[in-house]
Amino acid sequence: MGITDIDPLQNELLFERFLNPERVSLPDIDVDFCMNRRGEVIDYVTRKYGREQVAQIITFGTMAAKAAIKDVGRVLDMPYAEVDRIAKMIPATVGMTIDKAWPRGRNCGRSTRASRRSRS
Repeated sequence: MGITDIDPLQNELLFERFLNPERVSLPDIDVDFCMNRRGEVIDYVTRKYGREQVAQIITFGTMAAKAAIKDVGRVLDMPYAEVDRIAKMIPATVGMTIDKAWPRGRNCGRSTRASRRSRS
């Protein structure tokens, strides 16, 4: 395909994956399609290149407990200081979950309910 011979600076491809001299492997190529007509694209590519040449790959990510709390607070339009205070209640431990951080009887539920009442 010749794509590995492209000079990223000359072609204004200022992506770290091209510019990082410590990168061991070549960058991958993928294309994302809107769900509206994704099936049509997959059917077309499968007919053109054959079933054995086409693959669908999906990745699932997980969100750390503190990041989840901050995202929920943002979506609920809560004040940043309040969300940050709640997020700081979660211990900074690898593998920490919200369930582990707030077992039944901890103060988070009371804290957030009291906060909601004070805003209404």
